[in-house]
Amino acid sequence: MLSKSLSRRQLLSTLGSTAVGLSASGLGGAGLTLFSQSTQASSQPEQQYLQLASSATQKIEKDKQHQLLSLQGATLGQTISGWRGHQVAVSPDQRYLVSIARRPGRQLLVLDQTTGQHFRVQAAEQRHYYGHGIFSADQRRFYCPENDYDNARGVIGVYDVNAGFKRINEWSSYGIGPHQIAWLPKADQQPNPIMVVANGGLETHPDYPRIILNPDSMQPNLSYIDQSGALIDQVKPDHHQLSLRHLDVTEDGQVWVGAQYQGLVHESPTLIFNHRIGQKKLQEVDAQPALWAELQGYIASVSAHPKQDTLCITAPKANSVTFWQRTTGQLIARQKLSDCAGVCAHPSKPFYIVSNGEGDLVVYHASTGNIMWQTRFDQLHWDNHLTWIG
Repeated sequence: MLSKSLSRRQLLSTLGSTAVGLSASGLGGAGLTLFSQSTQASSQPEQQYLQLASSATQKIEKDKQHQLLSLQGATLGQTISGWRGHQVAVSPDQRYLVSIARRPGRQLLVLDQTTGQHFRVQAAEQRHYYGHGIFSADQRRFYCPENDYDNARGVIGVYDVNAGFKRINEWSSYGIGPHQIAWLPKADQQPNPIMVVANGGLETHPDYPRIILNPDSMQPNLSYIDQSGALIDQVKPDHHQLSLRHLDVTEDGQVWVGAQYQGLVHESPTLIFNHRIGQKKLQEVDAQPALWAELQGYIASVSAHPKQDTLCITAPKANSVTFWQRTTGQLIARQKLSDCAGVCAHPSKPFYIVSNGEGDLVVYHASTGNIMWQTRFDQLHWDNHLTWIG
């Protein structure tokens, strides 16, 4: 793992009105310029509080270098993957960071932060990843949505962390195209946590990497699975072309999910929903119908703030960052940010961090959606998701 540390004085200088030219020549050998074009708004979080990870791509002259990137206070760390990742998962004790290849990739990149060593894991035969994964609370297992593409079914791969992430089992995802997964908070009546799966409904095959094979017969759903791999609840959107993709879960067990509409953009129905296990239908947010076409029928990341009654949801095709009140389902604010995709909430402070494909990190106030601070990482392109790792 290659990294470059900045002094605290240098670090805090990046939080001023302008900071240019702090370079880390050790990052891939290309002189990646850090924190250039930094701007200040009404107030700013200290960068020492940022603990982030993402898959990213660095431009080096005419080449592109794919990597797992972490930003921990003043330290920027880089581990080269050689392929494009999607999400980075973090273990509960922060020991492991795992970059999961985007569809139809077949690799995991595992970084052990205690030793600085990393290794790769290859997908099972006739399987590929969908870019997402989560650890069990006891850190003994790692779970990945996968495509059993010859049989057109989704599965959840189960990996033994202590055995070097050896794949030991798989469950049905109870749908096609499982994408993001998460745990529900453990309830008193539940001896084990429940996994929620956003099954996008898209049949794909690596022989035709980005082609949807079943646009007219999609069956997306939100499925709840217990620790034996059994289905305990499932709900479907009203429209069969609403591909449910990304989700987050609040501390009281409410699931928020965003969709990507596979029909005509100008006909896009509601794209953002919430659900609690046992409810018969997905609950729509309260928004003007014209909004969904304005967002180009496409939702990327979903993040629920653990201490605020808000959500931050990105729509990169419309260059829009949206903020929602959870209790009312109403839109609070909409901000413009080119190619925005990744978002995560600070676990205690009232802000969201959003990344984009142009190297920007932008911090927004969690209650108002107002911009607090932003900076650009020259030559760097953040990928679709941003993970809090502190």
